[in-house]
Amino acid sequence: MKSPASSYPPKSIWSLRRAPQDPMAFLQRIAAEGDLVPFSLGGHRAFLLNHPDYVEDVLVLNHSKFSKPPALQRSSALLGAGLLTAEGELHRRRRRLAQPAFGSDRMEGYAATIARSAARVHERWSDGQTVDMAADMQALTLSVIGHILFGADLEPQAAEVRHALAVASASIDPLFSLLAPARRLRPVGNDLRALLDRLIAERLASGDDGDDVLTLLQRAEGSAGQAITDQLRDDLLTLFVAGHDTIANGLTWTWQLLARHPAAEVRLREELERTLRGEPPTFKHLGELTYTGHVLAESLRLYPPSWVITRCALADHEIGHMLIPAGAIIVVSQYLLHRDPRFFSGPLTFDPCRWETGRQETRPRLAYFPFGAGPRSCIGQGLATMEGILLLAALAARWRCRAVTPVDCDPRATLRPRPRALMRLQRAG
Repeated sequence: MKSPASSYPPKSIWSLRRAPQDPMAFLQRIAAEGDLVPFSLGGHRAFLLNHPDYVEDVLVLNHSKFSKPPALQRSSALLGAGLLTAEGELHRRRRRLAQPAFGSDRMEGYAATIARSAARVHERWSDGQTVDMAADMQALTLSVIGHILFGADLEPQAAEVRHALAVASASIDPLFSLLAPARRLRPVGNDLRALLDRLIAERLASGDDGDDVLTLLQRAEGSAGQAITDQLRDDLLTLFVAGHDTIANGLTWTWQLLARHPAAEVRLREELERTLRGEPPTFKHLGELTYTGHVLAESLRLYPPSWVITRCALADHEIGHMLIPAGAIIVVSQYLLHRDPRFFSGPLTFDPCRWETGRQETRPRLAYFPFGAGPRSCIGQGLATMEGILLLAALAARWRCRAVTPVDCDPRATLRPRPRALMRLQRAG
């Protein structure tokens, strides 16, 4: 076993000047040095883990030996003690309480909400129109999460929320946040909390015995009809922020990929015509939308909205015959592993067929983990996957989208496109 001292000084040093500009290129340079590479991250001891076995060790098998890094916990200025930032027993207790709201028995009702939100997009879009696809997808998924969480229409607040998230994103990404002061997040957190408080107050004032997540969580807490607790407020804020931003970015990248790969677009449309027969997609169609699901999975492989995960070692821990000292920062990147040629042939090629049955069996389980892994994986993974498939099916059945300008990756809290993802709409014939 290597001692902590023998792992240092590292070859790679995170430059404070370069940090905000190109973090993915920096991680790619580190990954070229091996599967477990020590480096310096803003003066902190850090290790890049670039193999599925090592990812499983930290996120699944020995998850209790690692916590969210203290720097990332600065995001509590934005999200409070919600599911993203809570640790230990608090996280386990709150996740158990929230889990039934995302169970399989809830999905059919959520699918109907998704279909209604998609129908409103058809009313706004017109043939030949140029849209900012990132903004439109965020408005769409905001509409979905508003109805699911609060039984409320949030589309009028889309611009307000998008602005707040854009400001917050620059300060809470898992790498740059090591250098960002928490004070940047407080004004944004105050704005989002004010919006959330209005929504909650309106929901409670309605007196309706609803079926939204707010009502379900209040019932689970035994506080139905009462003012919500600060903890429940923090949980709702986390679900609100994470519940639309990630899938909105995933769909935006999917439209970009389909525009560049017409053969995949044709095959997608053939499945939609055969399966939907001109009807909107519903929960009952999910089992038949196989290729649609493959398109979404391949998009999440190439452009995972959650592109990097960080942890902090709570005690010394050996991984791959190297000792990770207590306090060290662990970095794993979905973006790197999803594009690793050891696990994906032609890794930079958009190939939805790689997700066909039989082609995944020899791949390590955590070569692909767009929603994280282990006890801290995304609680809404099932909902997000269903939402992505149904929204893609609903829109792609009636629209083709062509990129107006090229876009690049903006790796912040989520993997966003930059500059604006302008696309021209064509009504499908």
